[in-house]
This record gives sequence, structure tokens and C-alpha cells, in this order.
Amino acid sequence: MTVSRRLFFALWPDDTTRRALAAEAQRLAPLCGGYPLPAANMHITLAFLGNVDEARIAPLVALAQAWPALQGEWTLDRLGHFPKPRIVWAGSQASSPELMALDAELWQALAHHGFTAPQRDFTPHVSLVRQADRAAPASRLPTPIRWRFDRLALVESQLDNGGSRYRTLACNRGRH
Repeated sequence: MTVSRRLFFALWPDDTTRRALAAEAQRLAPLCGGYPLPAANMHITLAFLGNVDEARIAPLVALAQAWPALQGEWTLDRLGHFPKPRIVWAGSQASSPELMALDAELWQALAHHGFTAPQRDFTPHVSLVRQADRAAPASRLPTPIRWRFDRLALVESQLDNGGSRYRTLACNRGRH
């Protein structure tokens, strides 16, 4: 029997950014009819890999650990709604060249390990509210949130009755 684990590469916010995102999620949840995501789960998914066979994980750990140090910034100023998964999210009106380049470089590196980039445009966002029955009442955040990123992480998603729990398997030389 093959054992697989659900994996993705992500960026995690620093504590200040996480608190600001959590406050927005708390504010928006009653307005959108859903519930706020736990602050500890807030992240940007760069590359969702899905279920990965155990034998393929070690090279991904090595890739994450060897990734060059990052230093970038992203300003979240927009709110959006994905109706099918019922998620309210925060993103940016303007494209972030740093995030777009990081996403492209990561998928290029993952191609060497047999992973194929999705056939859709990368739209960086942070999920704030789940089970949202409606979009946020405004399309902009009241106060933009600045997110400085410096760490790429390989993360395992474990589903249980309480939702998703994330466990970092490896990260680059950024902050830990």
C-alpha cells in the first residue's frame, strides 16, 4: 500500500501581519455568514501538490531547505469571494512581481521533480472566512495590510473533524 501525504508550498505571515489578517477575518465573518479561519492557518499557497507518495517527499524537503533566502513584500488591499468553495479572501489590486516570479521559479524547480504547474493564472490570496454565504460588503480592505515575506515552507495538510491542520515539513533559511 502506497502512503501519501497532502502537501503544498506556502508563505506564512509574520505575527503582526497574522494579527491584522485575523482581525479582518473576525470583522468579516458575521457580515459574510461564515466563520473566520484560525490565525495560525493563514498563508499564501504558492504550489498545491495534492497527495504525494511518501517516496517523493525527501527531494521536496531538500528543495525547500535549499531555496535561496527570500526578501519580498506584498500589500493586501482587496477583498474577494470564491462562491463555490464559499471563501472570502484578501488579495491585492496590483500584481506583485516578486510573488509572480517566486511562483514561476518554484514551479520550474518542481517540474524537475515531476510536478506540473496548473493551467490557470496564479492569483495570490489569503483565505479569511470559510462557509461564506456572501461576498464581503466592500471590495477593499479598510486599511491595507503590508506583508513582508522571507520564508518558503513545504507544508503538510491534515484534515480532521476540526478542519485543516498544517505541519511545516521544511523551510528555507528565512525566519523560523
